[in-house]
Amino acid sequence: MIRVLGLLSLTLIAACVVHGRAAPRAAVVAQPMDPYGDGNQFVASQTCAPGATCSFECPQGGCSYSCAEGSTCNIECDGGRCSLSCGPDATCNFECDGGQCGTGCGEGSSCNMECDGGACSHACAPDASCNMECDGGNCV
Repeated sequence: MIRVLGLLSLTLIAACVVHGRAAPRAAVVAQPMDPYGDGNQFVASQTCAPGATCSFECPQGGCSYSCAEGSTCNIECDGGRCSLSCGPDATCNFECDGGQCGTGCGEGSSCNMECDGGACSHACAPDASCNMECDGGNCV
């Protein structure tokens, strides 16, 4: 019994030492809130690199985008049901013509959403600037 307790103690100490040397964690970025999602983690189908300017179109809807730190993204989602993660200090302009879209806006970002179908949502970091025009109602 004493041997088992000693082995367990050594294992816990080794785990603490390894954990203390782990690489620093990245800053947490607000993720889109999808009011119709299943609660799984957000995975972008298209990504804009840090500091880049990108334009995306989604005529059928159901697309997902990620705009990295310092990037500028212009997104046109004609079919609705699109998701966007806007990184820290990024500028994201999101036009959602079918409604049911969601955005997550990171620290210092500027997120502008035009939701023509209604039922859209913003998840906005405390120091982000989030603006939404909602035609169709039921936006949060």
